[in-house]
Amino acid sequence: MKTIKTAALVLITLAIGIVLGLWQITPPPVDEASPAYPAYRRMMENIQRLAREPHPAGSEAIARVRAEIIAEIEGMGLTPILEDAVYTPSQIADARVRRYNMTKDEWWAQNHDWVEEYNGIHSVDDWFAMISGADSDGVLRLQNILVKLEARETPSRAEPGPAVLFVSHYDSVSAGPGAGDNMLSVCAMLETIRAQAQNNALRGDLYFLFADGEEDFMLGSLAFVRAHPEFKEKMDVVINLDTRGSRGALLLYETSPKAYALVKAVRSAGARPAGFSLAAAVYARMNNYTDLSMFLNRGYRGLNLAAMEGVENYHRATDTYANLHPATAWHYLQTSLALAEYAANHYSPASLREPSSGAVYFPFLPGRTVLMSDRAAYALCALACVLALAYAGPRIKRGGLRPFFSGVLMGLPALLCAGCAIFFVEASYLFSIPLLLMAVTAFLKKGTIARITARMASGVVTLMLWVPVLYLLWVAMVQPMLISA
Repeated sequence: MKTIKTAALVLITLAIGIVLGLWQITPPPVDEASPAYPAYRRMMENIQRLAREPHPAGSEAIARVRAEIIAEIEGMGLTPILEDAVYTPSQIADARVRRYNMTKDEWWAQNHDWVEEYNGIHSVDDWFAMISGADSDGVLRLQNILVKLEARETPSRAEPGPAVLFVSHYDSVSAGPGAGDNMLSVCAMLETIRAQAQNNALRGDLYFLFADGEEDFMLGSLAFVRAHPEFKEKMDVVINLDTRGSRGALLLYETSPKAYALVKAVRSAGARPAGFSLAAAVYARMNNYTDLSMFLNRGYRGLNLAAMEGVENYHRATDTYANLHPATAWHYLQTSLALAEYAANHYSPASLREPSSGAVYFPFLPGRTVLMSDRAAYALCALACVLALAYAGPRIKRGGLRPFFSGVLMGLPALLCAGCAIFFVEASYLFSIPLLLMAVTAFLKKGTIARITARMASGVVTLMLWVPVLYLLWVAMVQPMLISA
């Protein structure tokens, strides 16, 4: 009977923990009663209209998309700024091989056999110009679209307001129409501009960059940062909206270093992306690039947001409006509107302009982000290890199989927690919080209701921490490998 009760409690704990864990990274449902719902309907109509066909950089299709984006902006009473960027075949090749950490000659030496055999091309410059969408002369012509909403100068402005740059790319790959990647972000930005266009009380400046050529190694954003060195000191934060799938929650998966103040501002804005310091730390160690990379490489502060479920549609013909999940689109719009509203009307930039600390953060319950400084994370690890060792030490010393096993069961997680704190503090919460709960539970008297309840609560909380991470690893790393295999 005791075994049955134990098994039942374990199953209940697993069920509650897994359900809550997955719920934390589920996008909020579309709310038709929300004041933002008309903007959502407009956004979805624009996505359907603009993502009818593939529109890679340099194509006739992207010229049509560009004209429609400009028409939307002008319809708000605003004048967008068009900025041209021209890349020669050699410049295209240089940019494209950079992701491989090698020179053009090194890349060509490894790949020229198959390029020449299957494509009849005998030059590395010609090859990259061809796959980039360059014109008949081998030149790739891009156009970035910039929109400025600048705060009015008034005597009441005691200090300069924040300057925030939103970025999304409006080109797609040639294989698919790009409803998710990245027309979803583009249309969310259009509605964000519309919401702030008539705001005559802006405290800070809002800039919106629709970048061309992202699928060609971010050539549009690269041209932009080169053309505007003055933005380096002007911008408080760059927010990049991108997509790697067609459904799922909007994730905050990359930040500039020492991001505590940035993540705190996101949380204060009421924006509710699912943020993981673990993901940011892992991503920083990977050889991946987005438009934000062009800014971070030059010392900007920044945030990268994207949905990553539905990767089977990423860069494929199935990246269509029909396959775009409505809740994901709603999450993008909510987040973009909230961040712009906060920057425009409520946020003081003083905290971002001061030195910040490292950040450890993770989702806990839907729409909630737990945030602590790296120092607080170290302290939490230390406390958990002290309590765990205080329980384990006497039992290991006492001898006997059961006390020894009980002590080791607590001591090993303490070592893991300490190691994670030293080498990977951004993920330390995955060990420190469960270990702390485990240690507290261990000191309670066996067989009591308090201990049984504490053990179940510890299990649920541990699953709530680990299930989102395991799912994130699945959709961001394992599933793409299985699809490409």
